[in-house]
Amino acid sequence: MTCYDLRFPEMARSLADAGAQVLLVCSSWVPGTHKTEQWLALNAARAIENSVYVAGVCQAPPVSVGRSILANPMGVIETDLGLEPGVRAVDISLETVLRVRQQFPMFRQRRL
Repeated sequence: MTCYDLRFPEMARSLADAGAQVLLVCSSWVPGTHKTEQWLALNAARAIENSVYVAGVCQAPPVSVGRSILANPMGVIETDLGLEPGVRAVDISLETVLRVRQQFPMFRQRRL
């Protein structure tokens, strides 16, 4: 997904329905009032709604808000690169995706 797509839950749901267990969001999230909070909340929301990991990658300030993160399927931010440019390798657990999907079977229980 790219940047503004994060604001629309339909795209993330479509990808999860197609079998995605990890979503990558490449972004240049423009700074502004409450924009960092929105960036963090929307990444976590897409993770929770779809029981997936979300890797939200964002340019560092001053161009963007920074805060490249990895949110786990429960919406917990496991990695946060902060405001400085950087690179970090992280391990994810597809078993965690399966466990969360079993614990919260939203795909079977959702109402269309």
